[in-house]
Amino acid sequence: MKPQLLPIFPEPIVMYTDIGIEQDRLQRLYDRQEWRSTNSEDNPEYFLKISRNLKVLNDDRQLRDRFVEILNDYAETVMLYENKFHMTTSWFTNTEKNKISVLHNHGNSMFSAVYYFGSGDGEKAKITFERPSVSHLDLKPKAYNVLNGPSHVLEMANDTILIFPSYLKHKVNSHENDNVRKSLAMNFMPSGILGVGTNEIYLSASDA
Repeated sequence: MKPQLLPIFPEPIVMYTDIGIEQDRLQRLYDRQEWRSTNSEDNPEYFLKISRNLKVLNDDRQLRDRFVEILNDYAETVMLYENKFHMTTSWFTNTEKNKISVLHNHGNSMFSAVYYFGSGDGEKAKITFERPSVSHLDLKPKAYNVLNGPSHVLEMANDTILIFPSYLKHKVNSHENDNVRKSLAMNFMPSGILGVGTNEIYLSASDA
């Protein structure tokens, strides 16, 4: 008797590496930002900072168009959606040594993405995703894997983008290196007609 594993309804997370984003150009945009603390009510010295501008890629349409192109490639070739997607928000993160983010998800978007850049040679940025639904029975497996674990840690190198459903809760792990951990976060929504009949709705793509 041999079991056949059928991993239906998985959580789709996709990684693109070496996508060729112009690093100096993105760094110049990063250097122009003003920053604000996150979780200022809970000892902000423990938490990362984000850019005050929450639409940073509106200041560089060529970079924005490239990231939108990548997201639409994912939506079309992996998820097989016919609708096009547009970017709603984009912001930088600045994570100094030993700082973290709280566990969170992104509201009012369908897909989110994070792009990593500016790390030293061999350094990896760590991000943890939490399983959306966890059993209330506290069973301990012999070893954790993607099927039985309550969370999963991914390590990301420079020029890598991670795309995931916005409802997935995630957090930035404690940053272990002296160099600042830099990333660009983005949210996306579909445009065009969604649904049919009484469920039909039309969403326009804002260029604001």
